[in-house]
Amino acid sequence: MTFTPTPTPIPTVPSGGSVDLPGLVELVCALRHCAQLPGLLIRITPELDGNAEAAGSRCDRTPRIGLGTDLLRAPESLPLYGVLAHEIAHHALGHGRPRVFWRDPAWLAKAALLSGVVLRLPVAVLAVLVCLVLAAALAGARRDRLQEYDADAHAVRLLDAAGLPGRRLVTAALADLIDAPPGHRVIGWAFDGHPSARARRRVLATGRPARRLRWALLWQRTPNPAPAPGASCTTCGLRGTEAGVRA
Repeated sequence: MTFTPTPTPIPTVPSGGSVDLPGLVELVCALRHCAQLPGLLIRITPELDGNAEAAGSRCDRTPRIGLGTDLLRAPESLPLYGVLAHEIAHHALGHGRPRVFWRDPAWLAKAALLSGVVLRLPVAVLAVLVCLVLAAALAGARRDRLQEYDADAHAVRLLDAAGLPGRRLVTAALADLIDAPPGHRVIGWAFDGHPSARARRRVLATGRPARRLRWALLWQRTPNPAPAPGASCTTCGLRGTEAGVRA
């Protein structure tokens, strides 16, 4: 299978400040093919302001992305492309998939602590359960932070596969993020599922994965960004063939 990417036209921003939606649809369509997602639902959410989020649904399993209206009104639209690629990368990497509560270590630890309080277990046992709750919270936040780093790196690969300057666009998206206050950098970061903007920019600049235990990388699988075999789309210009997909 061969795929020769051609530069995907970047949506233009008229003088009024609103994004050219047909061009935006073309960009999202190309990124969806590169991420090999079966579908994608984009929802414009005023409550998100200048933020975006990737979400799933237990009903139809359709990947969903929420975009704040401020992202569409930005006078410089480059950050929007990096944000879109980042959220699509979350779905491509399988982040945030809904799972049953009994497979959630944080939920199990809290349930055990609550049961211990109800049963009036000894203080020493309750102290151990409190430590388990804190450990599960710290581990969950650490996992979420690593997913943010991985999504940034995969967003670069998706944009490159679409024929766009991936690193420059993701860097532009991270440049708009506000750095955390000093107090957050001292201790608050440990319970935060999002790394600081400074840390994300630093990791992206190195071009290497974020630091983690070596054995954790054994189970990490990163899909290659390429359109699915035989895919054809008139919106973004992909034409499927028997030998593969060409743009």
